[in-house]
Amino acid sequence: MPYDLLLKGGEVIDPGWPFRGKADVAVHKGKIAAVAPDIQATEAVRVLDVSGKLVCPGLIDLHAHTFINAHDMGPETDQRCAASGVTTLVDAGSSGSATFPGLRQYVADQCQVRLRCFIHLSALGLIHLQVGELMHLAYADPEGCARTIQNNRDLAIGVKLRFSNNVVPDAAGTEPLRLARQAADMADVPLMVHITDALLPVPKILEFMRPGDIVTHCFHRYLYGIMGPEKKEILREVQDAQKAGVIFDCAHGRMHFTFPFVRMALEKGFMPDTIATDLSIPSATNGPVFDLPTTMSKLLNLGMGLEDVILRATANPARAIGEAGTLGTLKPGAVADVAVMSLERGQFDFVDTDQDHMIGEQRLVTQLTLKDGRVWYRAPRA
Repeated sequence: MPYDLLLKGGEVIDPGWPFRGKADVAVHKGKIAAVAPDIQATEAVRVLDVSGKLVCPGLIDLHAHTFINAHDMGPETDQRCAASGVTTLVDAGSSGSATFPGLRQYVADQCQVRLRCFIHLSALGLIHLQVGELMHLAYADPEGCARTIQNNRDLAIGVKLRFSNNVVPDAAGTEPLRLARQAADMADVPLMVHITDALLPVPKILEFMRPGDIVTHCFHRYLYGIMGPEKKEILREVQDAQKAGVIFDCAHGRMHFTFPFVRMALEKGFMPDTIATDLSIPSATNGPVFDLPTTMSKLLNLGMGLEDVILRATANPARAIGEAGTLGTLKPGAVADVAVMSLERGQFDFVDTDQDHMIGEQRLVTQLTLKDGRVWYRAPRA
């Protein structure tokens, strides 16, 4: 038989290809072998009926944390990823040059999820959040950060900087940005900058960023954000940077996603390039994040289209991590990572980072996850 597995009868949505329509998806040797309207069941060793479900590329969470305080999601990473359709997880700077070996040994080497990592400019990484990791600027280690990336190309894909109040010294000016830029240039990788409660206006931060770099937490509502202090319009510099290829990532988290601000930004024509969670154990267990499909569902109910939401959790983050065409798509030849989801209709309660509630009429729920062509998760009765 030519195929190992056949997903039959679903609605395939792959905006990065692009492809949308009722079709079957065939898998062989861990790769997508065919996508066509009617592939005979007799051609596959195993057939799964996914009628009435959405069949999408495996989700890519561009911003999450597996190793905050040297543990966090750690051993629970696979469980949480598989059940949410996330087949590729990007750790956004939990570790720095001094702590990365621990992340590799205790998380990467133990997990099945496809893990990629941004390495923190601070050698400490996020080892003790009660004290900002760059409040003592001597912990900035551009050479060690670049060296860690160069020596771990299978995992390490970029440099991370949290440029926020109580993380870097008030008097530091642009020095942390300069050092982070230096590290990224030495390693020839993207730079991700966390801008929540930043010490400088976003246009000043953008002066240090290049196409392919990532501005994360773009939906925060604090003083220096994408709409400036007046919060009237999207800043021209933000619009220009996005058009030039700087990636704006929503990264929900515990303080970066309020419904009124997100709604306002969407109404003004701004959409994030990527949808991510900033997931850690507290926000996964107690909310308000929970998982990537929940964040996608919030944006659906705030006005984004279904294809727009799926694109920003599949093809766009694949491009951001340099794996476009291999991940984040169901095009034949790509890795057979698949998220099968139901789009449920009803009355669903969602909560934001101010603990305000929104009743939505639709939500995405993961029913089946394939990773490398094998069933990794199947919901009860799915």
